[in-house]
Amino acid sequence: MKALLMSGGLDSSALAWWLRPDLCVTVNYGQQAAKGEMAASTAICNAIGLAHQKIEVDLSSLGSGTMADKAPAAGGSAAEFWPYRNQMLVTLAAMLLMPQGVKEIMVGSVSTDRHTDGKAIFYRALDRTVSLQEGSLRVTAPARKYSTPKLLKMSGFPYDLIGLTFSCHVYEYACGQCSGCIKHRQCVEDAYGASPGGAV
Repeated sequence: MKALLMSGGLDSSALAWWLRPDLCVTVNYGQQAAKGEMAASTAICNAIGLAHQKIEVDLSSLGSGTMADKAPAAGGSAAEFWPYRNQMLVTLAAMLLMPQGVKEIMVGSVSTDRHTDGKAIFYRALDRTVSLQEGSLRVTAPARKYSTPKLLKMSGFPYDLIGLTFSCHVYEYACGQCSGCIKHRQCVEDAYGASPGGAV
């Protein structure tokens, strides 16, 4: 069985459409945009016909940056930096999925990810770490070599479903101003030639 970490953003939504995992998992870890991510992930999975599971763990006290509505952490490379976030997400997903017989957890990192925990070297190390433990789970980033516009085109993700996706870092609804919303709009324009109705 294969599972996909699903945020409802462009990258994980395109991967869900392209690879059709056995199930998708969305994590509410106390981030500002958790409700928006949950709603978008649920809508995308329902539209595609994929099983969807949710994890609720409040780790907001450990967060930093815009995703946690706090000052940036020292050493962070961007305003939204949350230390060890991707490592935490994969670990929580593995805790849920290993007993279910899942053998691979896919994540939606792409070539333009700025954070260290979105790089190929990080995922190689994380895959090795997770695979050494019970269950022999593997961690993969199938879109790691592609930009978001390239992934959207290559996956054939329907333009009609773009309105269900969500990339805001700070609110339940797209603010249109944060780096996540700005990137979302630009990637849609690059992939399809226009942003649907000006939405982000």
